[in-house]
Amino acid sequence: MRVIYKHNGLQPPLSPRPSSGTGRSGESVIVISSEKQTQPTRKEGLNFSGDGYDVKISDEALRRNAEVKRHEKAHMAVLGSAASSGIMYNTVKGPGGESIAVGGKIAVDLSAEPGNPHGTLNKAHTIIAAALAPASPSGPDMRMAAQAYGLARQAQEELDLQRTEGSVDLLA
Repeated sequence: MRVIYKHNGLQPPLSPRPSSGTGRSGESVIVISSEKQTQPTRKEGLNFSGDGYDVKISDEALRRNAEVKRHEKAHMAVLGSAASSGIMYNTVKGPGGESIAVGGKIAVDLSAEPGNPHGTLNKAHTIIAAALAPASPSGPDMRMAAQAYGLARQAQEELDLQRTEGSVDLLA
């Protein structure tokens, strides 16, 4: 994703770039523009006026900001104590100094629970559910789910081994 700042209708030329690897044919571009005002305007939402210029953030930028925040909050709502951090947003600065989210991430604890394969299995299932919680999981979300699936498989193997050895209390 690129952010382009247009000033008075002028902008640097768009140079071709390879796609981001998300399987999409094109790259998303957010445009933040400022243009000379011909009449005074009101300050509304994320439009700013000052020094004879009307500065606006594109609808696409506002949609992306909302989408990113919704996506990351969906992860966090399910993740709970398996999160090693809060939500960390990748942002760009808007014309009024506000932060516009263009990406985000949450650190996740993918370690096994020492001596507790049941706990590890539950944790892995929680991480898988959190990774798949947003309406459209991203590539990194799918990789996180795959890593958590590997953790769950190891925990299940450990439980199976303990059961065959008779060392697991089946009432636990």
